[in-house]
Formats: sequence, C-alpha cells, structure tokens
Amino acid sequence: MDSKPGERKSTSERIAWVISLLTISPFQIILYLAFAEVICNTFAEAAILNTISGAFYLLIPFIPLLYVTRKRKAQDYSIPIGDRFLILLIQIFGFIGASIVYFYYPSWTGINTDILFIFTVGYTILHVVCLIITSGWKFKISLHMTGAASAITGLVIVFGWWWVWLYLFCIPIGWSRVKLEAHSFAQVFWGTIVGGVTIFITYVGFGYVF
Repeated sequence: MDSKPGERKSTSERIAWVISLLTISPFQIILYLAFAEVICNTFAEAAILNTISGAFYLLIPFIPLLYVTRKRKAQDYSIPIGDRFLILLIQIFGFIGASIVYFYYPSWTGINTDILFIFTVGYTILHVVCLIITSGWKFKISLHMTGAASAITGLVIVFGWWWVWLYLFCIPIGWSRVKLEAHSFAQVFWGTIVGGVTIFITYVGFGYVF
C-alpha cells in the first residue's frame, strides 16, 4: 500500500480496505438467497436451504481465510500465495460436499435445486482452476474477483440480462484490491474473466437454457 507500516492510512486506502472487507462473499450470498426465493415455496423451506447454503458458502470458506489472515496479520484479507494451496483445497472439498447435498436435496425434500447445484459444481470447478493457476503458474489470481464475477454471472444466466448491471461492482472491488497492493491489475482482470467464463461454461454444459 502507499502508506508504510505504522503510518496513518490515507482516505483512499481506508475506503479500499472497507470495500475489500465487505466484498469477500456478498454476491455469493445474494445468489443463494435469490435462488432460494424462486426454488422454495415457503419461508421455512427457504430458511432451511439458506442455512445449508450459508454453511457451505460462508462458514467453511471463511474459517481458513480468517485463520490465515490472523496468522499473517494481513489487513487486506488477501491469502498469501504460499497458503493458497491448502485454503483452496479445503474450499474445494467443501463445495464438493455442497454439490452432493444439492444433488440429493430434491429426493429428500421435493424441492428442485438444479440451478443451485449447477452453480455449485461450476464454483467447485472454478476453485480447482484457481488452485492450478496458483500452484502451477504461481499466479496469484484474485479470489475476490473470481467470486464476484462467478456469482453475478450465475444471477444473469438464471434471472436474465437485466442483472448485467451488477458487473459494475467489479470496478470498485478490483480497484480496492490493486490499491491495497493485494493484487496486480492482471490478477484482478483474469480473476474476473476466469470467474465469469467458468460459470457460463458450466451452465451451458448442463444444457441450461437462458
């Protein structure tokens, strides 16, 4: 960052930190809440499904992230490249578990969770791709951007092109990650592209018509 350790952060740095902190996973939350709204018939059904989704999309991914950032005393919630393999591996197994739950959920409850299942499969694939990019190419692709772009793409595919405006949020998110020197412009750019394209291909691969 522009300021050195012990120095007071500039206003732009504080804004970037707030944006970075608040955009770790908001679009994933919006996605599973919106999907549950159209999937479920009652408030109780939605509450149960959202609780399950919250465990897989918030609790499991956030605990290792929080541990690493606390251990490294990182202030920008950026996972050091050396810690990314284990973190991404934990998240991959978590999302595999979520995919299994969503696959069998209709037989357990009679509620069709196809759109959530497809997204979660795509999200799992996305994390595998990020793991390969990080470990194989030593390229610290922005997980903020992969998360935002993938979830927004899922919303656009399921609910229509009107939701395209949400991509505008990628601009301040990307700016905040570069401003905090958590990522380069290239890492932010490719995070956006990889996140969106992976989910798009996954829905197309499952024959989802939109």
